Amino acid sequence: MGGLIPADVVESVRLATDIVQLIGEYVRLEKKGKNYVGSCPFHQERDPSFTVSPDKQIFYCFGCGIGGNVFKFLMLQENLTFPEAVYRLADRAGITVPRPGGPREGSRAWLEEQAWEINAMVRDFYHHFLIHRPEAREARSYLERRGVSRHTQGIFQLGYAPPGWDALLQFLASRNYPSHRAVELGLLIRGERGKLYDRFRNRLIFPICNAQGRVVGFGGRVLDDSQPKYLNTPETIVFNKGQLLFGLHLARAAIREQGYAIIMEGYMDVITAHQHGIHNAVASLGTSLTAEQGHLLSRYTKDVVIAYDADTAGIAATIRGLDLLQQLGFRVRVVTIPEGKDPDEYIKQHGGEKWRQLVETAASLLDYKLSQAAKKGGDAASLLAQVLPNLAAMPGEAEREEGIKRVAARLSLSWEAVRDALQRFSRDSGKKWLNPDKIAKNKHNIIASARNKAELLLVQLLLHYPGYVREVSRQLGESFPRDPGLRQIYQFICREGEAVRVDPAAWMHELDEEEQHLLSQLLMEKIPGDDPVKIIPDLVCTIQRNNIQEKRERLVQELAEAERIGDQGRVARILSDLQSLLQTGKPLLERGNEQIGGRIEQT
Repeated sequence: MGGLIPADVVESVRLATDIVQLIGEYVRLEKKGKNYVGSCPFHQERDPSFTVSPDKQIFYCFGCGIGGNVFKFLMLQENLTFPEAVYRLADRAGITVPRPGGPREGSRAWLEEQAWEINAMVRDFYHHFLIHRPEAREARSYLERRGVSRHTQGIFQLGYAPPGWDALLQFLASRNYPSHRAVELGLLIRGERGKLYDRFRNRLIFPICNAQGRVVGFGGRVLDDSQPKYLNTPETIVFNKGQLLFGLHLARAAIREQGYAIIMEGYMDVITAHQHGIHNAVASLGTSLTAEQGHLLSRYTKDVVIAYDADTAGIAATIRGLDLLQQLGFRVRVVTIPEGKDPDEYIKQHGGEKWRQLVETAASLLDYKLSQAAKKGGDAASLLAQVLPNLAAMPGEAEREEGIKRVAARLSLSWEAVRDALQRFSRDSGKKWLNPDKIAKNKHNIIASARNKAELLLVQLLLHYPGYVREVSRQLGESFPRDPGLRQIYQFICREGEAVRVDPAAWMHELDEEEQHLLSQLLMEKIPGDDPVKIIPDLVCTIQRNNIQEKRERLVQELAEAERIGDQGRVARILSDLQSLLQTGKPLLERGNEQIGGRIEQT
């Protein structure tokens, strides 16, 4: 989105904003050496690992890996888009930013912005109907019976879709919005004869927002016995319910502050939770958790409490969610709600404080799975088998040892018995992958890992010593680096030429979020050794050696194929190429050492 504002204006705003002063308004910073350190505002931590560099004008958290420049910090802290952050900081610095035209008509960015604009207007239409129109009297009574205050209705911008077939259709027409766009956004439906009518009718409306707070779709609940009970926006350019979490835009700050998220099942669960001060609650939109929802949540925390309904469907969804979240690296606990209630009922009846006590006693993943399995019956061996995959998936040895002890105690087994069963499970699972292709792939991964580390360190060194970039580029060619994120950063270094100093903070807004974090990490991580530039030749040789090894492996595979089909001419050519590679490989590496080494000596 940076292209919407002239690059020179963006740079002027960045240079006019001191990152230490800006972040100091949100985070208590203490000077430590050349940098400033404080507790990260984006995740909960005991030991401060959030670092701000006045020299580089960037921030980076060594705990959660988030990093960037002044724009990125304000975007995360205030839930802003990039242009909004630029405008905010420009106003602060007294710089006038021209308001350019929007994205090119018909582009995806243009379609998304129009979708957000239309959805926001529809949200306001439905909300106005709920609050002010006599037709919504029944909806207001329903919310009153459910204990949803007028204030909470405003926070979630709840609405009401009137019972007529064309109320929204006429409203959009009065605002000159094209009907075909409203159909594409799932707001209107085109009947068999081409006639348009409203999708949502006589329903309580729940606007669904993305993490940035933009309205991307709607959920509608009937107020009578009509079916379906709940109706959602269909998939659109901005709406995919498997990639969204209801209430996340309101919960993000609390999740980071409290260090964990509570995942509930429905709209009313989250609304009631927030009304009672439980602000770190989100909902999975009535569906089983997806990997996309897990990845979305991982931006804010790796600790999750699942609080689904205590009915059969809720328990099944919980079990599926547990395994998925553990696979994604989350630490998971489960709230068991007494008397088979859902979170909405329990919180309204017992209050927020009782709910918090319930969360404090939430069962671990292992305990919950064992409890549910025991209800279905079975001996200790069968129950153990159900949690062995979870034990094996635990990330650390200490955590796994604790898990073994807990399982042993629950099943009245010896610690050794559970450990041995886990070892057998891990060994047997591994056997499935012990075939020649897998072994070859593992060997390749080890080599690739060494190359990745060399690429990472080499790009880090070039950030600090850009004068070597031309020689590195000449020796490693266009295939360096292979990692897409590193390549993007390396291209920025090359763009600067052989400058004595580069200013990576100026590139941040041209990188995507993951690349910004990577660049921040490279800039803030300590470079090894007393004389880092002397490492450059070794790194270049490591990458060149990897190139030769890969080429040799490729030729060997081609040779085997040529021999299999009896193509003697091709066999001869490949053997010649292999011999040439062996003869030229060593001198090539030595020459690379000498040439870059010579550059170092001349500097």
